[in-house]
Amino acid sequence: MWRFGGDEGIAPLGKPLREHTASVWTLAFSPDGDTLASAGFDETVRLWDASESGHLHPLGEPLTGHGEAVMSVAFSSDGRTLATAGRDDSPILWNVANPAYPQQLGEPLTGHTEAVWEVAFSPDGQTLASTGADHSVRLWHRPPTVLTDFTNPLTSVAYSPDGRLLAAASTDDALVRLWDVRDPGRPRRLPRMLAGHDDEVRAVAFSPDGRTVASGSKDGTVRLWDVSEPRRPSPLGSPLDAHHGSALAVAFAPDGRTLATAGGDETVRLWNLRRPQHVSPLGKPLRGHEEAVTSVAFARDGRTLATGGEDHTVRLWHVGDEAGARPAGRALRGYDHTVNAVAFSPDGATLATGGDDRTVRLWDVRRPSRARPLGEELAGHRGPVRTVAFSPDGKTLATGGGDTTVRLWDVAEPAHAEPVGQPLTGHLDTVTSVAFSPVGDTVASVGYDLTARVWTLEPGRAADSVCDRTGGVLSRAEWEEHLPRLAYREVCEPR
Repeated sequence: MWRFGGDEGIAPLGKPLREHTASVWTLAFSPDGDTLASAGFDETVRLWDASESGHLHPLGEPLTGHGEAVMSVAFSSDGRTLATAGRDDSPILWNVANPAYPQQLGEPLTGHTEAVWEVAFSPDGQTLASTGADHSVRLWHRPPTVLTDFTNPLTSVAYSPDGRLLAAASTDDALVRLWDVRDPGRPRRLPRMLAGHDDEVRAVAFSPDGRTVASGSKDGTVRLWDVSEPRRPSPLGSPLDAHHGSALAVAFAPDGRTLATAGGDETVRLWNLRRPQHVSPLGKPLRGHEEAVTSVAFARDGRTLATGGEDHTVRLWHVGDEAGARPAGRALRGYDHTVNAVAFSPDGATLATGGDDRTVRLWDVRRPSRARPLGEELAGHRGPVRTVAFSPDGKTLATGGGDTTVRLWDVAEPAHAEPVGQPLTGHLDTVTSVAFSPVGDTVASVGYDLTARVWTLEPGRAADSVCDRTGGVLSRAEWEEHLPRLAYREVCEPR
């Protein structure tokens, strides 16, 4: 680095940095001047902390996505995205919102046929231009449904019941962020975040009326937030000292009067929410799991609770009014590894579970004390299954996991479930949570790659879902409410 001005003219600042192992070809400062990117013939990109004048400090490990010399680096105008390109003819985008923890954004951009010499962002950061030895200039438009405004891995995602808001929880910064998704094609981040936890936020859920968000944290607490005015969210009451260890899962009962939490202390707890400012426990902690309880879900009637845990079991519980809950039959076994996720179908007849054994299982839980498996295990994921979620009509199941994919399954006949289409790809690390919009036309997913994604399902499936929910008669007004981005047409068959 060099200093300009003064009696000495141009003078060096500090010692040369020799982290690169071959010629350095390109450099760029972030817009705020706090980060420097360098790249060259060693095929790596390096980030440097330049916030202290005259002293550069390396940030994290070198970025190694390119297979040949890197010839160009460029920051977006907000400094949160870095583009890199070189002789391997495929520019790469990186999330550098937290430059100490950079993450690749999606797959390399393919289209050039020879080396790419230069990349540059448009002033709004939504378009990237690239040019190279193939005598072409290419423009790349960043999809607005890939949400990159995160600085840490993401753990949980939830839609509000009216579909207007999306909540996403993250790890190291202990925050929950809210997004306005009334236009699913152009989500907008709301300015205020839910801040208050002292450690990773592991779970997030909306109340049935959409006015409250619950969040569970590695700090052992559960917090309630008033989001009735989404642009001005506020805490509700004091934090709940829910678990000795992480609070790993949260779920509201369908009537909104009870909250279930699960934690690393092997317990499940129920909480009375009738006075949100003064929440109180319902009964004693539920014990039965022999290791951490990773997931929790209520059935539609609010009388049955499902939990999954690191002890390789799924447990069902009968939920009472004031006395808490009691076991409903024996634990459901069959897993040889951790059960990471549980979810009830909208009619409460089927339970889906996913675990570290890479499979999804469906269970007939119409009689919780005599639950039984339905059909064969759903195999397809090549890594642990971390999350499961039913569509609003109960006909489709979304799953995500360690193989970085989101998969859809036709579960209209649970005993004969089968995959729907190809896996949804785009995440570059574990998918930790998925959620359907209330209409069922989009699926949101989050992962350890610091991104949230909103996937739009084909219009036919979305229309079928809405027809089911409206009793087979979809008026023009209902169409505009549920499917605002599609031209009206009569698709529901009279019943």
